[in-house]
Amino acid sequence: MDIKEIIESCSEYIEKNIHERITLDDLSHHAGVSKFYLHRMFKSLTGDSLIDYIQSRKLTSSINELTNTGMRVIDIAMDYGFEYEQSYIRAFKKKFGYTPLKVRNDQISLLIKEKININDFVTVNNSVTYKPFFVFKQKFNLIGNKHLILSKSGDKTANTYGRDFYYNYRNKISNPVNPNIYFGFTDWSNNDNGYIYYVPSLEVSELAGVPEGMTAISIPPHKYVVFRFVGFFRPDDLNGRQVGRLLVHMYSKWIFSSGFKFADTFRFEYIDTTISKDNYCELDIYQPIIPAS
Repeated sequence: MDIKEIIESCSEYIEKNIHERITLDDLSHHAGVSKFYLHRMFKSLTGDSLIDYIQSRKLTSSINELTNTGMRVIDIAMDYGFEYEQSYIRAFKKKFGYTPLKVRNDQISLLIKEKININDFVTVNNSVTYKPFFVFKQKFNLIGNKHLILSKSGDKTANTYGRDFYYNYRNKISNPVNPNIYFGFTDWSNNDNGYIYYVPSLEVSELAGVPEGMTAISIPPHKYVVFRFVGFFRPDDLNGRQVGRLLVHMYSKWIFSSGFKFADTFRFEYIDTTISKDNYCELDIYQPIIPAS
């Protein structure tokens, strides 16, 4: 199964077994993927851990019995796999801010957790992206190797430069904020001529002691929309076609109908290499934005 199929299969399993006790082991066995990858993948894409999502779905589903039947709270708790009535009451209040009886007796609106809509996930080869999130990032600095490449230079050009920098040049930078965080800075201000600048780089605390042959970049404060790209592959195996398809989705399916526009002529890739494994990778693409009007 690809990632989208795994998420859909887990979601369906949860719904079919909503009245049972569901563990991460159950879902891992059902999906045929390790607990580590399943937990990490779901958390990275949705912002919720699988266990929190399961509990939220149980609590949301229980509102029907709570408001539309005369079932006792203890029976509702047992019906949704909670071992004790008080466990259900505590979880309910933590999730919704009110006790079950308060919701039953008063006219209260709640922010609920509905079943994941698998159509919100976009598959790109053996990887997937979900809804974007937003980040405000203060001014920061990068140092890296600057390359001029054709904007449509094929699958491997930027990735080849990125691997070369990561394995052969990053250790020459004396003041990295975190040497395990890779930044792939892309400047398309020269794209009218069919070229872009690609700068594999590290964030640095200050722009001092720039190694010979490297470039220093100071990036002003911005609000960013961030798309997270999760896949079963090594970061070394990323290619331009994968990232390009994500960018097509990002630009044509979201940015141009979002009420935002580009705030600058750059974007950057962000990879935490401590998370990456031989067959797992997370890539965040940051695009600076401002309101369209």
